[in-house]
Amino acid sequence: MNSTNSSFESKSSSCTASESDRAHRRYHGLDFVRASMMMLGVVLHTALVFLPEGWIYLDPQDSPVAFLLVDVIHIFRMPVFFVMAGFFGAMLYERKGAGSFSIHRFDRIVIPLVIGWFVLFPMLSWSISFAWTYASLPAGEGSIRAAFRQMSLAADFSEAGPMHLWFLYYLIYYYVAFVLLSMFFQRLGGPLVRWFRYCISGLATGKARWLRLPVLVVLTTPLMLTMDEPGIDTPTDFVPVWRILALYAIYFGVGWLVYEHREIVSQLERWAWLRLLLATLFLLAVLVLTIIYKTSANDWKAGPPFIALDQLFALIQLVEVITVWLLVLALTGVCERIFRSEWRSVRYMVDASYWIYLMHLPLTLFIPALFRNWDIDGTVKMFVMMVLVTIPLLITYHFFVRGTALGVVLNGRRYPVWPFTRHRPSPPSPME
Repeated sequence: MNSTNSSFESKSSSCTASESDRAHRRYHGLDFVRASMMMLGVVLHTALVFLPEGWIYLDPQDSPVAFLLVDVIHIFRMPVFFVMAGFFGAMLYERKGAGSFSIHRFDRIVIPLVIGWFVLFPMLSWSISFAWTYASLPAGEGSIRAAFRQMSLAADFSEAGPMHLWFLYYLIYYYVAFVLLSMFFQRLGGPLVRWFRYCISGLATGKARWLRLPVLVVLTTPLMLTMDEPGIDTPTDFVPVWRILALYAIYFGVGWLVYEHREIVSQLERWAWLRLLLATLFLLAVLVLTIIYKTSANDWKAGPPFIALDQLFALIQLVEVITVWLLVLALTGVCERIFRSEWRSVRYMVDASYWIYLMHLPLTLFIPALFRNWDIDGTVKMFVMMVLVTIPLLITYHFFVRGTALGVVLNGRRYPVWPFTRHRPSPPSPME
């Protein structure tokens, strides 16, 4: 009898430990996906400088590749990011509870948003002023010094917008809304809540999982049709744009709900490469349709022979929605298959990605402006500028953020900083 009880207790404790391990596992692949979406901000905003038109500052050597990079990245970057943000937000809420979650999000989101905005807006204004001043001067020795002397140091706060920090602003709305909804549903254990959870479980991992892509497409497409241009509009004001707020709320909400059924993450590792191939084909289709739309819009306002312009717009939005959801499913499976354990170099970039995204925008204008008169191929110049923008961001992160109080705000803790400290194995940091 004692041996039976002992065996039962051993199995119970083993099951409890296993459940605890699963609950506290770190999703290295999803960490990588989220960080990659943030790092792509450097690529996107640097590429904008090398478009022939349409950005704050334009380099005299434009690149045809810039147009492709901007369009491709813009299709999926922020939707994928918000799905990851919802997933990790739900993880943090479950582990910490509403009170500690709120404090954690205030430290990691609200403080960087407020302080970062007051630091970055003047820096962006000065970068624009330098770029425009230097562009107006004749090329020659001493022009950079002349541009520094003549540029304006004024920053007009009266017409300021959220800049690239708008995603932090929107995250605050989502965190508040989904915490309140979670608390409400936890206290409301009625038949409606049970039915809702049953439906979500069936779509996530049950027999109805084959319907999850069609359901997601049906939920998302109507809001995509409210956009002004193909793709998703970018907020430019502190007053939230309801259609953008609602659209990203779907992506965030899916990530939040998936955490309760996180076994789907392991399931998505199967057929992950096939999904990625399919998503890539859809991505190419969206790109081709977008190019047709943009190059022909002026001539086809009355409608092309085979399809009206508004019908082409609707088709682009539909195919883009399918593309994004396929990429979410594919990147989840592929990256979790590749990053089954922690890679030290990848983990470093994951930790650095928040700082890099927060601080990169002024540099994507200032550094290309410094090399304005460097007459080389525009595509080569664009990629060189991306590297030159990233280098000072990594250096400042390593020496002035990683091991300091600023690192505690952005990464949740201080890390050893080579060469000043020896490397020490460190436990996983708190979730983003």
